[in-house]
Amino acid sequence: MREPFEGEVRHWSVIAIAWAVPFLALVWVGSDAWTWQSPTVHVAAPHLGHGVLGGVFVAGTVCAAAVTWRRHASRVTGWALAAGALVAGQALLVTTMALRGTPPRGPVEFAVLVLVALAGLAAVVAPWRGLRDADRVVDQGFAIGLGMGLTAAGHMLLQVQVASPPAVAMQVLVGVLVLTHAAAAAVVLRQDALPRSVKCLTVATVLAVGAGQLVHLWGLGGVAGELADLARAATGAAWLSITWVGLRRVLEEDRRRIDTFEHLLVSTTRDQRERLHELRSTIAGLVSGSDLLDRPDVPAEARERLWCSLRRELDRMERLLSQQDDPVTNIDLDEALGLILDLQRLKGRRVELRSTGGVVRGRFDALAEVVNVLIDNAVKHGGADSSLVEVVRRDEAHVDIRVTDYGRGIPKDRRATIFAWGGRASDAPGEGIGLSVAQRLMSEDGGSLRLAEDQGVGSSFVISLPAVRRSQEDELVLGGAQ
Repeated sequence: MREPFEGEVRHWSVIAIAWAVPFLALVWVGSDAWTWQSPTVHVAAPHLGHGVLGGVFVAGTVCAAAVTWRRHASRVTGWALAAGALVAGQALLVTTMALRGTPPRGPVEFAVLVLVALAGLAAVVAPWRGLRDADRVVDQGFAIGLGMGLTAAGHMLLQVQVASPPAVAMQVLVGVLVLTHAAAAAVVLRQDALPRSVKCLTVATVLAVGAGQLVHLWGLGGVAGELADLARAATGAAWLSITWVGLRRVLEEDRRRIDTFEHLLVSTTRDQRERLHELRSTIAGLVSGSDLLDRPDVPAEARERLWCSLRRELDRMERLLSQQDDPVTNIDLDEALGLILDLQRLKGRRVELRSTGGVVRGRFDALAEVVNVLIDNAVKHGGADSSLVEVVRRDEAHVDIRVTDYGRGIPKDRRATIFAWGGRASDAPGEGIGLSVAQRLMSEDGGSLRLAEDQGVGSSFVISLPAVRRSQEDELVLGGAQ
């Protein structure tokens, strides 16, 4: 229970920090410390801080609109999902036109400003009427864009200078702008596709921006003005924190997806290379056996055993190509090892078998692959054409098969890594995956493969497989041996 609790605390700590830092920054930047002119005339002049904040949030809402536009290819959908950018654009046009003249304004100028505001209202609300799948395309990214657009509008519209007392037309203008904000939020909230916290923040943003416009319109100062500034700063900081947390979450999800893809790619590549390694080993055995069949000096008995081994190798290759494993069954070690080692002897290797008999549970293909890997490695890496295979029943539950060669042996500094996938010396032939594959195959059959203790010249490996239990009459409890 401790780890989830700590993770939750860490999550909320990040959110709190991501909100507190921009909140303090917005309060400072949006204060009277930033003005166009000297502090003695700042009452009649627009605040530089509000302009800077408006530009920051306009950039944020444009980025959010671009992302949602690209995610949804339809023009109508893209236009509707750019509601935040449209709200900010409406405020930007009205502010730019209003700053061209100072109060009092004439009826024509007021009419133009109101028409621009009404056009912005239509551009925001109209596309949503024909959007039937809005509940599927409205997401947190779009909500961020809308929230930033509302915040940008709230700060930019504070640049508009208002006469005291305000004209009726100016009141109508502000009413249309606030109505645009409320309408944009309403059509989105109606879809019921956003989390409750985001819904509440959207409503709070509309109220904060609307209250700020009323305070600015009527020239209210003091506590009301400070509360309006704090409300705008708080909601703006909240949207920035949601953006930051959401961005982190998206990056983490992308990183997890990339890690999963890379792991899948590596696993797939590794599995393919291992199967290719087994397939090459099988093909090598088939080629060697076919060459031996062409020799006229091979005795008839040996030729018959060779045909039997080749048929097994062909069956094994078919299973590898179809990615099907042979079933686990009872394996008579004397018979199985005889077939495996016959093919090695026909390759020209001197292999001696010393066996006390025994029946184990496993897959013949896996046992053949492991024994062939060990003997082939002795030739390739140890320079030994002679090997000894010993079968010893360790106890009632296990049978050990010790494969020993008389070659150069394995250096002590490499013994700890010989079973690592790809673990080989830089000048060694091959890919360094044979022993790793062999160890995996034995593990899948309930057994093991390990390097035996140093016993002098050469190297020695021990294959352990589960033994088939015997009854008191020394008969097999399970079915007959293969």
